[in-house]
Amino acid sequence: MVSIPYLDKADLGPLADAAASWSALTNKYEALQSEFEQRVINHLKGHWEGDAADAAFATMAKARTEYENAATEAGRIGKLLRDAHTEFGKSQKQLQALLDEARKDKFHVSEDGKVEDVDSRWDSPTASAAPGFATERKEKLDSIVSRLTRVLEQATAADEAASAALQRDANGGDNKTFNTSVYTSLDAIEADQASALMKKDGRLTDAETKKLSLLLSANKNDPEFSRAFVTKTGAEDMLGKYNELVSPPAGTQLSKDELAQLKKLKRDLGTTIGTATTSDDHRKGGPDPAITKFQDDLLKAGQHNFNANPTESPYGLTGYQLTSSLMSEGKWDTGFLQEYGGALISAEKAGGQNPDAYWGGGTTRFLGSTNIGALDPMTGFMDALGHNPEASTEFFSSDTKVNGEKVDHLDYLLEDRHWPDGGAWTGDSKEPSGYNNLGHALESAVTGHAYDKSPSADTPAHNEKQAALMSEIVGKVSKDDGLAHDGMQDSLGRMAGEYMPDIHRTLSMDQTDNADELYPVSGTVADFNTDEEQDNAEQNVSRFLMTVGKDPDGYAAISLGETAYTSNLIDYHVQNPNAFRGSTDTALGEIAKSSGEVQGSIAIGRRESDIGDAVEADKAYNEAMGRAGSYAAGIVGTGIGVGTSFIATPAVGAGVGGAATTITGDLINQIVKGAEQDTKGNAVYSSGKDWEEAKYSTAAVVQDAYRNAAEAQGVDNTADYDNILANAVETGFFAADSNLDGYGQDKRAD
Repeated sequence: MVSIPYLDKADLGPLADAAASWSALTNKYEALQSEFEQRVINHLKGHWEGDAADAAFATMAKARTEYENAATEAGRIGKLLRDAHTEFGKSQKQLQALLDEARKDKFHVSEDGKVEDVDSRWDSPTASAAPGFATERKEKLDSIVSRLTRVLEQATAADEAASAALQRDANGGDNKTFNTSVYTSLDAIEADQASALMKKDGRLTDAETKKLSLLLSANKNDPEFSRAFVTKTGAEDMLGKYNELVSPPAGTQLSKDELAQLKKLKRDLGTTIGTATTSDDHRKGGPDPAITKFQDDLLKAGQHNFNANPTESPYGLTGYQLTSSLMSEGKWDTGFLQEYGGALISAEKAGGQNPDAYWGGGTTRFLGSTNIGALDPMTGFMDALGHNPEASTEFFSSDTKVNGEKVDHLDYLLEDRHWPDGGAWTGDSKEPSGYNNLGHALESAVTGHAYDKSPSADTPAHNEKQAALMSEIVGKVSKDDGLAHDGMQDSLGRMAGEYMPDIHRTLSMDQTDNADELYPVSGTVADFNTDEEQDNAEQNVSRFLMTVGKDPDGYAAISLGETAYTSNLIDYHVQNPNAFRGSTDTALGEIAKSSGEVQGSIAIGRRESDIGDAVEADKAYNEAMGRAGSYAAGIVGTGIGVGTSFIATPAVGAGVGGAATTITGDLINQIVKGAEQDTKGNAVYSSGKDWEEAKYSTAAVVQDAYRNAAEAQGVDNTADYDNILANAVETGFFAADSNLDGYGQDKRAD
């Protein structure tokens, strides 16, 4: 591995000079070739004939060709050295910027790459008591270490590739001729190196596996490398070697480091293939026929059985299982995912058996001792959709025909399909439910961003298909609470958190005429009504919220998402008192009421959860609040809420010196960290362990949001609002109770 001091202090000037010199040789050789042709060959033509002349002219023709070849080789070496200089220069700048960042943030980076936190605040007696300090420092440390490692990997791969390219003799060892096939880019040699390893007969050695891992890690996001790598390797060899890598011989015991390396290799290989399939998105000239062929070949290989151990008892996976395992990483092409998902459902339905029986395949389908990947290919495919919102929205809005029968994708995956349970099926012992992966895909489909990424300013407002999907999911779960499967409630909670404007609108039916003013939305509003004869939207939303609220992670996401939305919205109306045609009192009261209705619905859900005794339930819900903190921080950081996905009015979320973001962030931090009291009053912030406490806590949050917004805007009439907002919250709680009357009533105590 290239060291930090070496890369940091390397003088790249001589490399730039060498590149320029080699490039200059091209013109010199071309000039010599022209002069030789004019002064020698052309001068003798017509003046010399016979056998000796014929032999001499043949020799001179070869000499002219050698001049041409010399010019070609010099030019190609010049291009290669320029590319190497560019890559090394980029890595050096990235390293130096990282070192500067580390020093600025009080981290020390030693020459061997070890990073230590030398912040003097650790010596303060109050450091350990500062909320979030240790977590913040660890996250920064991990980020710097990760980025340093990646820069060094890229530099190392480039260094080794340049060395290999310059030593390569494309003439097969014939040193009497010039080499006109010198590589002109590091991408080309690295792609050839990686492809050669994937196509090698027999298992890779440890050194070869590490080499492959280095190449993929350094280049996984590079379109040129990725495209060359997959097209040179081909689908069959790609899947075959991956099957071999993750399925070592029976009885093989891998160390923790070896297993970690294989998992990293899987992530990098999947990301690399995904980059290749999406490389056409930015490629001049449109789709690459070679990439199209590679994708077609992946589809054809779906039902092939790949044998990882031909000399002993055969075992391995199908092409679908291997491809899905890889596509759980990175972002894959939208069109390919549509075709692949349809083919996967068709294969599964045509099998005529439950997925566990069909994909289990007896004793021949398993992953040796590594448990990398998943026996159920639908799980990896769901995560692939989860990384590609456009593909996910389209897939869940469409269907596939199997034997002439239309199979609606959402209905099949949410209602009809049996999802095998267990770490071997999902490829993740910590998340043994395939419904967790389904939740990832649904989250991506309705929010417009990848499930494992926080919303950002670039995330577009919800479109018609996304809003329609969210409405359909809410309606299905409202009708049948069993569809809020274990494993996906956290996703359902985050989905609700990002549809708070739509939910608040639904719960404020008496303000329908002024909904655009009260709850401004930039995008398509979700209509939660599922009954053509009567309006059942409010009941649908309340039942959905209650059902998801039974799960700690679902509860936490909804609660924090609602808090973020409400505090931003209150700030908006305080800043813009004329935005709502009614009075500010009416606007704030309506917001507080709908806030109470949301929080009341999930509080009822919590009361009906079957986690265990009160102590155990409190622990589960409080821990979930902590896990949801980063999600809520993402919402706060982007100002999400006052819009279908994002703020509809530029002023919202800005305030005076970023007041709304600060207000919201303070509230979220106190709730997540379990602060005993709110900032202004004496109310206890809680996760709602009983009905009255949930009501009291919700009122405190709304009151604090208003007080802070009013202070930021210089409004001096806060006293009257304590009762107004508290009463409105209580009205909302009673509305939630009324909406859910008879829906789990036997387990609830007021």
